[in-house]
Amino acid sequence: MTEQFRLDPDGVAAGTKKLKGAGGRLNTAVTALNVVLDDHDGCWGTDDIGKAFEQKYVKPATDTRKYGADAGTGIVKTGENLDSASTTFQSVDHEHATRIDRTPPE
Repeated sequence: MTEQFRLDPDGVAAGTKKLKGAGGRLNTAVTALNVVLDDHDGCWGTDDIGKAFEQKYVKPATDTRKYGADAGTGIVKTGENLDSASTTFQSVDHEHATRIDRTPPE
């Protein structure tokens, strides 16, 4: 087990800001992609070639919509949870330091 644990709150905050920003940009990109996918939905027609295309296209396009949105949201949530963990760690650290300061010397 480690003897010391250090947390750089400013470093965590800087990292999570970037992480949440990346997740937000991914969400924006997925939203823009969904607009394009919606605009072109069904444009392949109902002939044999169109039906063959549809069989290979619809599931991956649907999965991209779902998992792209899930990924963006997950990245943002991860950043938020890291912020929360950092805040909790700092609070506990300060609380314990206060208790130690109040402990009378032997």
